[in-house]
Amino acid sequence: MNKSSSSIHTSRSLKQLFQLLSASVWVAATMLALLAACGAPDQPVATGEASPASAPTSAPPTPTALPRGGNLTIRLSDDSGTLQPWHPRTRGEEQIIGLIYSGLMRLDATLAPQPDLATGWVASADGRVITFTLRSDAVWHDGRPVTVDDVVFTLDALRALPPSTALLTGLRRIVEVTAPESDTIVIRLDERYAPIFSLLTTPVLPRHLLIGRNLAEFNAWDAPVGSGPFRFEQREPGVAITLAANQAFYRGAPLLDRVVFVVAPDAQVAASALQDERLLLAELPWSVGSVITETSPMLQWGAYAENGYYFLAFNLRSDRIFSDPRLREALAATIDLPRIVQEVTDGQGMLIGSSAAPGSWADLTSPPTGTIDLDRARALLDEAGWRLPPEGALRQRDGVPLTVQLFVRADDPRRVRAAELIASAAEQIGMDIVVQPADFATVIRSKYAPPYDFDLLIGSWVNGVADPDFADYAFYDPDDFALFHSSQINQGLADTRPTLNFVGFSDPIYDNQAGAARQLYDLSERAQAIQRAQERVALLRPYLFLWADRIAVVCNPRVKTPDGPVTLMTPNYMWNIERWYVEVEG
Repeated sequence: MNKSSSSIHTSRSLKQLFQLLSASVWVAATMLALLAACGAPDQPVATGEASPASAPTSAPPTPTALPRGGNLTIRLSDDSGTLQPWHPRTRGEEQIIGLIYSGLMRLDATLAPQPDLATGWVASADGRVITFTLRSDAVWHDGRPVTVDDVVFTLDALRALPPSTALLTGLRRIVEVTAPESDTIVIRLDERYAPIFSLLTTPVLPRHLLIGRNLAEFNAWDAPVGSGPFRFEQREPGVAITLAANQAFYRGAPLLDRVVFVVAPDAQVAASALQDERLLLAELPWSVGSVITETSPMLQWGAYAENGYYFLAFNLRSDRIFSDPRLREALAATIDLPRIVQEVTDGQGMLIGSSAAPGSWADLTSPPTGTIDLDRARALLDEAGWRLPPEGALRQRDGVPLTVQLFVRADDPRRVRAAELIASAAEQIGMDIVVQPADFATVIRSKYAPPYDFDLLIGSWVNGVADPDFADYAFYDPDDFALFHSSQINQGLADTRPTLNFVGFSDPIYDNQAGAARQLYDLSERAQAIQRAQERVALLRPYLFLWADRIAVVCNPRVKTPDGPVTLMTPNYMWNIERWYVEVEG
């Protein structure tokens, strides 16, 4: 079979698969045979760098030979009708964008920013001028070189868009972008700002294709040209999106032949497709993904935490009961968080110790262990003047009972159950917590704004940067300055800022370290400042961090890297996809 007929055969076979998956029906035995042929990798090349045509035919394989080939089929839970590289709205779009495009920087497996299209950078003494060196070997998928003009065009165009997302708002910290040399980009900031390196993972766009176009209305499917490890090959709306290996990729040609995102909305159908290898990789709802290895133990299973979390917030204002840190500590010592999280989330919840993404480079504070110390909790309340009356079960101080209200969204059964369990635990130390399930729009939302009328509140944050309704990881940064810095406390009626420090947390040591973390460009130094800031939050407890939900990831064990199995315990598990391949069966 010649190359062109093989390509047609592969496309037709995959198309049939996609249509069947989208219709949620079984694939016939003949179709499975065709798909198995499509998924098998091509013959390995003689060396890790030479192509089959250029490799010497008489030389024996070297120890560094890399296996090559295979079509990686990935579940796409929702089709992508419009695509804007700086605005992923779903997990599928986030992954597709990451394969087609490249940025000046990229995030590694720990979500730490690393040079990508840039080979490196240097900053001025005041941190307001950052000079990047552009690599010389990057080309667009249409063969034209990536130039400094593309970078300047991209950043200028995105800064001109309305600041409707955290990414676009953050990029407005850039005052000017220039290219004084053919390999040099100079970015001037309004102030020293360490999170800019994560924001600069934003995809660089091809100026020669987009100049003069209105980016606000741009759909990348009209000109899907990037410089990433895979290039656009085909899109069948509602069926599949096919990407082919970019043989000119600057970090080396991918080992895979293709990556095919198959539209498969039904999670049960996707699970079935994983079991018989119609799909090789899928993210699944917890109810499906957490049990799939019970029936298919051969599948590789992993999970990562969503970019968001749940917390118990204490109102720290001076006229509120929990302004006394002893009461916050007493309640925390009473709660068996591991047991509560396991029960209310059915194992999906992951305990967390800070606002940082679990497993990331900034995840530096251990979650609670579940150790309960009722004696210590009672002693703290006694010390604070809240004492049990003779033969009484409810503590009092100056004749006032220790009764507080805990607000929680009524439409979330998990939060309501967590609130009930926390209230039950508090009874053991003579604290009466009255759980108040309430409507979010009319009641709960108001607690995040003046006059901040609450004692306790179970809330959640979604940390998406590209879209306020999607918890993307594409531009992740661990900065929690907005949540806990004292400058982010509302100052009264004249303060119209959208402040997020609704608990009223104020600590000079946290302020100092969080401020430093925003200014330190060296990642190890920044991590030290972040850790010290996290320690203050853990000690003073403006929040009792509860859990982050996990997303199940299931992969066929034939999908490998030369270094071993694919690592699925990070949200950025595709960070090294150019080194993935599909192992030949048998």
